[in-house]
Order: sequence, then structure tokens, then C-alpha cells
Amino acid sequence: MSRLVRVGAGGKEISWHDALKDLRADDVLLLEPGFYELPTGIYLSDITIKGTGNLPEDTTILGYVNVDAGSQFINLENLCINTVDDANSLFLPAEANAFLSLRNCIVKGFGNDTAVIAANGKVTLELYSTVIMNGSVSLFADANFRLEMNDSTIKNVTKDIGALALEGHGTAIVNNSRIHGSIDTFTKSNVELDVNNSQVDSLLLQGQVWLNMLNSTVLSQEDTGMFVTDEAWVNIIGSEAKGGIYFEKKPHAIIQNSRLNRLIATGEAQLTLNNSVIVNHADFQDKVDCNSRRVTFNGGNEYEYFLALSDHAQLEGHDLIFNSNGANLAVENKAQMHATVIATSDKSITVECGQDAEFRLWGMKWTTKKS
Repeated sequence: MSRLVRVGAGGKEISWHDALKDLRADDVLLLEPGFYELPTGIYLSDITIKGTGNLPEDTTILGYVNVDAGSQFINLENLCINTVDDANSLFLPAEANAFLSLRNCIVKGFGNDTAVIAANGKVTLELYSTVIMNGSVSLFADANFRLEMNDSTIKNVTKDIGALALEGHGTAIVNNSRIHGSIDTFTKSNVELDVNNSQVDSLLLQGQVWLNMLNSTVLSQEDTGMFVTDEAWVNIIGSEAKGGIYFEKKPHAIIQNSRLNRLIATGEAQLTLNNSVIVNHADFQDKVDCNSRRVTFNGGNEYEYFLALSDHAQLEGHDLIFNSNGANLAVENKAQMHATVIATSDKSITVECGQDAEFRLWGMKWTTKKS
């Protein structure tokens, strides 16, 4: 049977030290505002801890939380966990099978490449209105996970470490959240990733990944701000990439009602583009196959080509819009392009066409320049 345990310095509360000595399964600890040091070697199991202050930082736990391998759940609410050592602020071992819920919490890491939240076992992890500071949330290779992140923030401080690292097997749902840093998957990952109404600095998708992105923004301005490789499947709707989306190897992608600054695809990528805008530059190489309908291809001042195909790349276009802004179109090597244009800002465009290339364009004037 659960107990309601009030912890503090008042007359009706027990001390933090006494509460830790007498922890029982299903206890609910209500912590008065203050600082509470969690001794090294304490493992929490089947417990709920709530701060009773107005703000999470009113009630601060100094130390790091280790979840016992046999624990079924840990609930943390309206708290701040401040790790003062080089350790995971919240750690779940590989043997565990647990439900972890953080609501209106702040979790502060040590400020290096050590993950703030690290999970290795089977876990359902909920982050609601929670801020992760000075590090990452990492679900490692042995993790079998379901992550639900709502109205939350991850503030990573290490450039080469993903802010949200998904290495194991499972589902990650990110809603109405902000990721300062990258979302990373790995070559052995098997992940369904849903990103909705959120902002992320960058994405690196490897392994077996299924991405659904809705009404979200990738903020990086690099060519590889969103990098997709291996055999990933990507569905992007109503989203924006401030920089480039780069596809390589054998990914499949459907991009609808979106705005991309640049699009680069290599390998055997299979792309379907609908009702979208490429702001500066599109480049299809190798054996890329792209089918596009009602897509706007614009040119940027810093690019020689607003649209370029090379090697054996193929583009089938229907009802396209071309705004070259003085840039050329290139169809090189044995690339193939068949397209119709319904609107353009150009009286005519220059097409650099390779001798073995196949090029057909209807709906506007163009002149050929042999490459």
C-alpha cells in the first residue's frame, strides 16, 4: 500500500535522511522547497518524488539518480536534479524493464559528453514540460524503448554528441519541443521517429529508421543539416529545412508541402516531391530517381546551377515552377530529365546537356549549351 511521506524541516515532516532509510515500494515523497543531497550508491525503485515549490528549481536534488534493475517505475515531478559529478543524472541499467516519467522537471548534467539521461534496458520514458541541460538524452544499443517528449527542451553542450541519441530499438515521439543539437540514429538502430511541431538544430539518420516529420523546422544551414543514409524511410510534411537535406545510399523519401533551402541526393535514393519549394539549389547524382509534381526549383546567387542531374540520375517532373535567377540547368553524363513547366520567371534558361544525356522540357523556352 502506498504511503504519502512529507519531507522537509518542519514539525510535521521527516528528514530527507530518514526518508531514504525507510523507502518502500509505491511511496510518494513530497519534498518541501530546499536542497536534498542524494548519497552515492542509492538505487531508487518504484517511487514517486514531487517537489512542492512553485518552480522546479525550488526543490533541488543534488546528485544522480540510479534506477534499480528491478524497479517497475520512477515518477519525478516539479523537481530539479543537479548532477555535480561526471555521471549520468538519471541512469537505467540494461537489466531493467521500467516506466520513467518526468513532469515539469529540470535535469542538469555535468556539462561534457556524459549523457544526462542514459537508458540501456527496456524503458518507457516520458518527458513532459521538462528541460534537459548541459548534455544529451541517450538510449543506448541495448535499449528497447518508447520515448514520448512533449513541450520539452534538450540543451546539449557538446557539438560532436547528439542531443537525442537513439541507438537501440524502439519508437521516439517528439511533440512541441526544441532540440538544441542533433537527433542521431546509428547504423544498428531500428527506430521509428516522429517529430511534430518541433525545432531541431540538425538530424543524422542511419540504420533502419522510419521518420515522420510534421510542421517542424531543421535550423542548421549546412548542406548536411539533415543527413539521411542507409535504407531510411522519410516522410516530411509541412516542414522547413533552413539549410540542406542530403540523401545518400538507399533511402526513400516523400516530401510534401515543405520548404527546403537545398536538396542533394546521391546513391540510389528514391524521392517523391509534392507541392514543395527548393529555395537555392537541387542536385541529383548517381542513380537517384526523383518524381516531382508542383515543385518550385529556384536558383541562388552562389550556385552555378539551380537544378543539376549527373551520372544516371532521373527526374520526372509534372507542373513544375522554375525561377533560375540567372543560374543554369545541368543534365550531365547519362542522366535523364523529362518535365513540364507551368510557371517561370525566366524568358529562357540555359541547359548544359551532356552528349549521352536525355533531356525533354515542355512549357518554357530554353537553349542548349553542350558541356
